[in-house]
Amino acid sequence: MQNNVLQLDPRDNVLVALTSLRKGETISFSGAAYALLSDVPAKHKFVTQNLGAGDPLIMYGGLVGTATEPIRRGDLLSTRNIRHAASDFHSSSETPQWTPPDVSAWRERTFLGYHRADGQVGTRNYWLVIPLVFCENRNLAVLKQAFEEELGFALPQIYRRQVAELVGLYREGKTAQDIEKFPFNDVGRPPVTSKVFRNIDGIKFLTHEQGCGTTREDTRNLCGLLAGYIHHPNVAGATILSLGCQHAQSPTLIEEIKRRDPDFRKPLLIFEQQKMGTESAMLSRTGVTVLVAPGPEVTRATPTRPLARA
Repeated sequence: MQNNVLQLDPRDNVLVALTSLRKGETISFSGAAYALLSDVPAKHKFVTQNLGAGDPLIMYGGLVGTATEPIRRGDLLSTRNIRHAASDFHSSSETPQWTPPDVSAWRERTFLGYHRADGQVGTRNYWLVIPLVFCENRNLAVLKQAFEEELGFALPQIYRRQVAELVGLYREGKTAQDIEKFPFNDVGRPPVTSKVFRNIDGIKFLTHEQGCGTTREDTRNLCGLLAGYIHHPNVAGATILSLGCQHAQSPTLIEEIKRRDPDFRKPLLIFEQQKMGTESAMLSRTGVTVLVAPGPEVTRATPTRPLARA
């Protein structure tokens, strides 16, 4: 059978075990037979030819190691008998050749997609809430709890409601026997909360541990990463929380966004705590603005040809 081993490239002189193979088994692959000289655990490799000390091990069509001692055909490769090695690298100016597949069968098919101003099309429509510095992570947690529940994105808190019901029974003086008989299956079935924004699939709260006393390069990299999330076609807009004194500032974030989309038009709401006076003032203002900014009709899903840009 050929489904118990894998050759990653026709030039390789090793085979990968897809299941654990036993010593003494004969493995047939591509017209050749290999008698295993040792057990070969799943995902480990054995050689397809006799090797002497210093001979190359080829995987993925390239050099990955050399033998440190003679290795016989069908023997297990391990750190005992090989050492790492790699081919010299070099640059190439060749232009790769690629023949596009025939996509005519799907050219007229469509899906409900979200068209972005820069030409991208998303399959989801998420609103992001992101801190520019880790100091704002706790504020994100506060907003996450409030918004997911009140805007209809949170899962039903079934067990939390069950505990609340049990606490109520205890306070009423119910005995342990009464509580044990309580019909748990009938508790915690809250009505399904409809989403306030029907065109928003969810609110995603992204936290990180950077942004404060970092180098300029680290700050730029962080802002580039956050800009990448905001620029993603599955994102409708974003709310940014900033403390104000950190290295990662909103102008750097906006620069990175503009690098990805010079005509960026998604809603981007930035709140700086130290300018607004207090933490509570910023959180309250954030809540009011997030409710207003998306609007009930933010980015409708419309029929989209998956191959329209091909």
